[in-house]
Amino acid sequence: MARMINCECGRTIRGETDEEVVANAEAHVRQDHPELVGSITRDDLLAMAEEA
Repeated sequence: MARMINCECGRTIRGETDEEVVANAEAHVRQDHPELVGSITRDDLLAMAEEA
């Protein structure tokens, strides 16, 4: 089941699985929101994810 997270910056992060969407979201945070690295957990990201 495909998953997606809509970031507050307007970007949509997608993945085919929970693991993939979390990995993609973590990469997005590292690249575009480095000030948030370490403050957003895997559980936080999964709570933001919805079915795509």
